[in-house]
Amino acid sequence: MMRKIGNYTLLLMLLVLGFACKTKNDVEAFKEAEYSLESINQIELNGIDLLKKKRPQDFSFNDAATLYTAFSDNALNAVSTIGLKVNLPEGSQGRTMTVTQLKWQLLVDDQHTLTGLVSEPVELKNGLNTITIASPLTFASGEGSSQPDLNKLLRLATLLNKDSADRPKVTLQIKPTIQTSVGPFELPAFIKIKG
Repeated sequence: MMRKIGNYTLLLMLLVLGFACKTKNDVEAFKEAEYSLESINQIELNGIDLLKKKRPQDFSFNDAATLYTAFSDNALNAVSTIGLKVNLPEGSQGRTMTVTQLKWQLLVDDQHTLTGLVSEPVELKNGLNTITIASPLTFASGEGSSQPDLNKLLRLATLLNKDSADRPKVTLQIKPTIQTSVGPFELPAFIKIKG
């Protein structure tokens, strides 16, 4: 009887070890992957489509009031659809990864401008991934102030439609929490997304 219990325990330990090794390999594959932003097909901020706003004059009084109120109440929410390309290392192309939570941050000219958190699970695979995400937004505060800088909101609203020659340097970084066989695992550092 003790021998059977010992065999079952050993078998269970081998299964757990096998899952742990597979999880480690999956995590390593996605940590070593190259990520690039291929497209932005939709960006709505509190229901206002920012891709249709090429300059400040394109915002109606209603748009401005909606954004200002949401900004003042720290209640900005974004919905966007992006094309994220994932290039996994050689030999890892068949792997997939479930991201249970995704922290992200946007830097404009290397200055921290915007952060967000995506809480809906997203499945990533090698190749192009079309992802629709909803995320509350937090703007970085102005220097010496605890209030977010309204100029950063206005600058960001028109940033996406500028010609590439006039566009400032924009960097998107992500920090995913991955679902593994032993539970969620948050990557220790942000991953830079190529634009």
